[in-house]
Amino acid sequence: MEFKVEELEGVRRKLDIEIPGDVVAKRITHAYKEINKQVKMPGFRPGKIPQHILEKQVPLESMSQLWQELMQEYYDKALAETGITPAGPPEIDHSAINEIKRDKPFSFSVMLDIKPEVKFKNYKGLKFKKTLFEVMDDEVETSIRSHLEPFGTFEIYREGHEVQLNDYLLLDFEGYLDGEPLENGDAKDYPVRVGEKKMIAGFEDQLIGHKVGEEFEVKVTLPLDWNKKLRRVSMPIPGGANEKEPDDLATFHVRIKEIKKQNLPQLTDEFVRQQGEESVDAFRRKVKSGIQGMKEQAEEMRIKQDIFNYLVKEHDVDPPESLVKQELKFMIDGMKFQIEQSGMKLEDSGFDPEQAEKEWRERAEFNTKGYVILEGIAKAENLHVAQSDMEAEYKRLAEETKRSVEEVKQSLFSNQDYMTQTSNRILGQKGLNLIYSHCEFEYLSEADMKKELANKSQESSQ
Repeated sequence: MEFKVEELEGVRRKLDIEIPGDVVAKRITHAYKEINKQVKMPGFRPGKIPQHILEKQVPLESMSQLWQELMQEYYDKALAETGITPAGPPEIDHSAINEIKRDKPFSFSVMLDIKPEVKFKNYKGLKFKKTLFEVMDDEVETSIRSHLEPFGTFEIYREGHEVQLNDYLLLDFEGYLDGEPLENGDAKDYPVRVGEKKMIAGFEDQLIGHKVGEEFEVKVTLPLDWNKKLRRVSMPIPGGANEKEPDDLATFHVRIKEIKKQNLPQLTDEFVRQQGEESVDAFRRKVKSGIQGMKEQAEEMRIKQDIFNYLVKEHDVDPPESLVKQELKFMIDGMKFQIEQSGMKLEDSGFDPEQAEKEWRERAEFNTKGYVILEGIAKAENLHVAQSDMEAEYKRLAEETKRSVEEVKQSLFSNQDYMTQTSNRILGQKGLNLIYSHCEFEYLSEADMKKELANKSQESSQ
């Protein structure tokens, strides 16, 4: 095998590979022998068809699978000999298949990106502000209520009762936007618990004070992803300023058909023991600990996003185009999956993949820079992806997509690009975890942190 590496712009490389003529001839002969066993032709016994006749029926250039496998094999050999590590999927030029000759060398070219070399700035001992959380009694009571609700009973209020927080309602409503009926904006006998925040922001607040039989209007601003209509959505770039989107003010004609309250069981030692808990006090401690854990997990994710943004800002990295395209495809495929899971047809969703590719490209470039940096840090720290890491990821993806672990595995195994991307993401996450573990934190109260984040948001928008 002969090959030549040509350095193009940035991290782009071109590999010219030549497969020896004797190898080509041997593979051709073997391929025709296999075809001879399978093809039936009048006048010839099975396996006895002369090769020159077979070649007329099955020309060399039609054996696409044979040549693709041979090209992949020698591409892998060239990578092993050069020590090149591709950043993403290669672009193999298959046009040379049309010029294949028996007993002649077969030459083809491959375009690929390599991982850029990154000179890492200090990433240990980074300083960040972190919230020191305190779980309030009302938060514990709200969570306990959610645990008790499945065991509650309902009682319809007497006529004249005005809607209050936590009342259960049965509604009819019709939505309008600019005087036109709102798609998927109407319902009959729709159940709502006031305060659950199941409806569009502001909708439930405007139900308070009304009575059964009343008909009135509720006006709310539609969220950007209403009905999955993503044609207007530009995904925010972490750390970047976002353009102000126009508000869609919708009007809903509402009629309350029923108001009822829920009577919850008393929280007693006997009740909690039936649910597998030791006592009411132990149950309260468990609930409080769970709330604390969720808050701290959310705070850790916020700080890790800040770390990600910091790394991208502080390192000058040219993201490989193949990885950017891969990230875009991952984002678009993910959105398609979400739409399908919602029960909506893609063509009815308003989602335009071509438009999304244009709007999301900057975000994809940003993400790719961060992934390359984190992966490089992980490798510099000698971190590795173990089989147990992959198994945990299969399980997470299965829960997220509501599929079995085996289905997730088969899906990833059938797409090497996704498998590689998944492995690289896990490695990058390990790098991010390491950086987080070496951070120095200044702790602020929740109130002070809210002010801090509000000021930071105000500064970034100026």
